[in-house]
Amino acid sequence: MGAGERTPLKTHPDSLARTIKSDPLNYVAKTLIVAVAYYVAARLGLRVALIERNVTPLWPPTGIALVAFLVFGRALWPGVALAAFAVNLPINTNGFAAAATAGGNTLAPLVAAGLLTSVGFRREIDRLRDAVHIVFLGALLSMLISASVGASTLVFSGALSAHEFPAAWAVWWTGDAMGVLVVAPFLLSLFQRPWSGSLRERTEGIALLLLVAVVSLLVMNSDRGLMFLVIPFLGWTAWRLQQRGAAPAALIAVGIASWAAAHGLGPFRQGTLFEKMVTLQSFDATVAFSSLFLAALVTERIRAREALERATDQLEVRVTRRTAELSAANELLKREIVERHETDRRLRQREGQLAEAQQAAQVGSWEWLIPENRVSWSDEMFRIHGLLPQEFPLTFEKAVEQVAEDDVARIRANVKAALDRGGGQQLPDIEYRIIRPDGAERVVRGKAKLSVGANGEPLRMIGTVQDVTESKMAEREHRIAETLQRSLLPDRLPEIPGVLLTARYVPATSDMEVGGDWYDVVQLPDGRVGLAIGDVAGHGLRAAATMGQMRMALRVCALEERSPNRVVTRLRHLVRGQLDAEFATLVYLVFDPDSGAVRFANAGHPPPLVVRGTEGASYLEGGLGPPLGAVGFPDNYLDVTSHLAAGSTLFLFTDGLVERRGATIRDGLDRLKTLVTASDEDLEATCDHLLFAMVGSDVSDDVALLALRPVLLSSQPLLLRLPAEPYVLASFRQTLRRWLREIGASPQIANDILIACGEACANVIQHAYGAKDGLLEADLVVFDGTVEVTVRDRGTWRPSGGRHAGYGERLIRGLMDSVDVKSGSGGTVVRMRRRLQAGSQDEPARAR
Repeated sequence: MGAGERTPLKTHPDSLARTIKSDPLNYVAKTLIVAVAYYVAARLGLRVALIERNVTPLWPPTGIALVAFLVFGRALWPGVALAAFAVNLPINTNGFAAAATAGGNTLAPLVAAGLLTSVGFRREIDRLRDAVHIVFLGALLSMLISASVGASTLVFSGALSAHEFPAAWAVWWTGDAMGVLVVAPFLLSLFQRPWSGSLRERTEGIALLLLVAVVSLLVMNSDRGLMFLVIPFLGWTAWRLQQRGAAPAALIAVGIASWAAAHGLGPFRQGTLFEKMVTLQSFDATVAFSSLFLAALVTERIRAREALERATDQLEVRVTRRTAELSAANELLKREIVERHETDRRLRQREGQLAEAQQAAQVGSWEWLIPENRVSWSDEMFRIHGLLPQEFPLTFEKAVEQVAEDDVARIRANVKAALDRGGGQQLPDIEYRIIRPDGAERVVRGKAKLSVGANGEPLRMIGTVQDVTESKMAEREHRIAETLQRSLLPDRLPEIPGVLLTARYVPATSDMEVGGDWYDVVQLPDGRVGLAIGDVAGHGLRAAATMGQMRMALRVCALEERSPNRVVTRLRHLVRGQLDAEFATLVYLVFDPDSGAVRFANAGHPPPLVVRGTEGASYLEGGLGPPLGAVGFPDNYLDVTSHLAAGSTLFLFTDGLVERRGATIRDGLDRLKTLVTASDEDLEATCDHLLFAMVGSDVSDDVALLALRPVLLSSQPLLLRLPAEPYVLASFRQTLRRWLREIGASPQIANDILIACGEACANVIQHAYGAKDGLLEADLVVFDGTVEVTVRDRGTWRPSGGRHAGYGERLIRGLMDSVDVKSGSGGTVVRMRRRLQAGSQDEPARAR
């Protein structure tokens, strides 16, 4: 009924619909061609019917249907069904019987095509398995369906009696099977590529086919039982022409035999119908087997011979090429023999050096022969485990005996997973701990590889073990030191009105150690700003701890000493007497935002760099003294004074910014000076540009960079957010005095505003928050020649007591032109105004 689709039959309508929809004209044309071919072949087959008018020993339409399904697809089954019905309708008792018979005739080749497709049948029938499949699956098995359906239909329709069923069934089965065995191979051979044989080969093929026909006719007209004589000629044809000749030869022989059986000639003169069918089926099966099987075997042999010939040709080419290569290699070998002895001597020397290097690197090797559970260690493996070399024999269990209990499970799991996966593979690297016999704990890193045999059975595992205890301790110390170093650096810089500050810190990336580079910014009680940058000698945890101690000590000294010289001198005594450091470099600088004055002392550190607008850049190189902790030098640190105008920029940095391999530090200083002179970006962008240009991505030493730039306060309104604490008043007054001076206020008016604002801020500190922390906000703005000052808090004022209560407010009102005070649950706002140009008659009154 089709070409053997693997999907159930109920899906055929959907497949048929898709096929028709994709190319309806092509589908209709193919269906009609198949139907016509089926019908014509059926009419010819009925000429040799043995039972009634529809049971024939050779039924060519079955082979036509099978080939149509295999070549064009199973969607053509309607054409087969229609033709089968047209053939059976005139020769059956009724339409139902004709439809049933047509269904069996369609279903049988459809099943045959499905079975052949499912087993990978090749239409060329050029393999022995293809011949077996078409005989047993396509013919003998599948045609049981059409024979059973057809014969049963004849009985049920009354065309045959029940006792005639076996004979009818045998003839029907024989005819359909022969249609598959002899017609299908012949038609399939027509769909192969055109034969490219020579004229002699073509003549030989025609002669063989004629010979088969002549012998078959002679045998089938003889009563002597000479049917076996056809077989040698079929074999000859299959041997010489393969399937191209075997298929038509078999068709000729079977066709003549079927004709003889239908007319009772030769071997078919005597016996019952069933006996005749047995004889015919035996002959046909022998013909099919001998032709199909021998042709397939010859084809496979020819292909094997051709492959062998190609391999022989290739081998000959390779042998020729290899011979030439060997000749050249022989000449080369002659030259290399002279060098071999020297190479052997060097190899022995290198082997000794390698053994020493492995011992120095604490790397051991091992091997585990899995089938025998035997482990061998190198001498270094025994030493890593604290044992004498080759002290005792090993097994796997003995080898992991010293592994820490927490890590044994991981090792066993890795080994089990590798053995379960099978195949040669690299095991994941693993770090684990071992306990030596003396109780010492060591950390080792293991690598292993599994090797298997030809059948996939694990054979052995090899690997290396390296003692990494010291490196793990170094890594741990590095992480601790790096964390400590970062925690001791300022997390943020203070916000100082009129002063821009920024800093950068870049740790080294080329080694495991951290350095002692550090920086700090300290707001001093008198409103000045202390800046420090330094570098502690050494690396690691010790340097980071010393850096933290020095930073804390500098903060204490900076609050107690006004002179940078005194601060540096005290730090030098501290380093020599208390801190665990060889020496350290330091620059400590004090900047007065009010006057722009800069005072600094330098203890062996790279000098600060100042960029003064159009004047260019220069280093503050005066006052250089010895590093902190250096012996043999007196305390000769000097304060050096300079001036930093608004818009200028001061850079403090460590030597990691300017030192590079292959260049002197002076080269680095000159390059930095050139870069900052050419830069006109803001402060943050300038620092980023300097780091990128001077250092890049390969940082070989820690880099610390601290930049300060004073700016004019008068360029914008002054907005201050300060803690409500007494210590902020000094810096607040200094900032306010500088702002008033820059906006052009006279000394007398500036003094009045300073006193009034100071009194308002002092009231906030004293009354607004009590014991709680709070924020003091002061906003100053100039418009139309008038200064407006707003002092704000977010607290709840405590009531004032004593005989001096209210004195501060009266003082403020006496000094300012207007004062507005608003209090509420959200805090108090004091808004004061004072004209910058006051009449002369007003000044004496305020003075009084």
